[in-house]
Amino acid sequence: MPEAPRIVFCVATGKSRYGEMAMGLGRSLSLIGDDLPRAIVTDIPGFDWNRYFDYVYEPKAPRSALDKLFAFDYLDADSVYALDVDCLGFKRLSPVFDYCRGNDFVVQGNWQTEGTWHGSDVGDVLAKHDLDRIPKFNGGALYYERSKPFEKLLAEMKAIERDYAQTGFGDFRGNASEEVCVALAMMRTGIGSVIPDDTNFMNTGAGLIGELHMDVRSNTCRFLSRKERVRFVDPYVFHASEYCNFSIYWRQLEHLRKLERYEDRTPPGYRSRWFKLRRSIERRYLKLKGDLS
Repeated sequence: MPEAPRIVFCVATGKSRYGEMAMGLGRSLSLIGDDLPRAIVTDIPGFDWNRYFDYVYEPKAPRSALDKLFAFDYLDADSVYALDVDCLGFKRLSPVFDYCRGNDFVVQGNWQTEGTWHGSDVGDVLAKHDLDRIPKFNGGALYYERSKPFEKLLAEMKAIERDYAQTGFGDFRGNASEEVCVALAMMRTGIGSVIPDDTNFMNTGAGLIGELHMDVRSNTCRFLSRKERVRFVDPYVFHASEYCNFSIYWRQLEHLRKLERYEDRTPPGYRSRWFKLRRSIERRYLKLKGDLS
């Protein structure tokens, strides 16, 4: 197995649109200069995967809700930041690994004792499983390390997935919910940590107030959000989640494709004729003003 102490890992299988999303993630991380190795498991043809991913694998097993937690089946890594393919990177990811280091498994979110989650009343589910609370989080980004506790936690997740109908939670698009499998396994084993949502490592734009300011060309992703409280958000990673149904997300993917085409057709340090003409005109103007000797 290839060795990579820290790895960014994702899975893109099935429809071609997931390939477009995964390439968008890879392009965005490349654009901001993130130098962590990236790996992808995919069965989607027609994409230049090796351009943005250091390791490319075909799936070893049938589709699972837990696919992006299987990085150690492919790589000899120490730690993994697993991202959904509908994510875009806006800040380099090494600080995520630095912050989470030493934890077997990490989700970003909070604890829930009431309300609804995945179509079910949380209080009823807690009573069913004899729990006093459950972690509530978005599974778009998960951190884990190679360890015996993580192996135990993952085995419990797989067991819950196999018997998902007994969880009391609703499914996700006809399949087991990754988040439910993860949350219940964490509670049953006592393994895993919940880090504050305001670390801003990943955000989905839930509770958006006003406009989502997002443009990969200026490396901008910022907005106001009302979750636990009203706050300003500028995440390391934006998980498009429900925004996959909004044009703003797909515009970012098109911007990234255009930048790739520009890179392919222009040499390093390229200056257009318009740039050279403007430089000449402004130089003459500055000379006339006496600003240039």
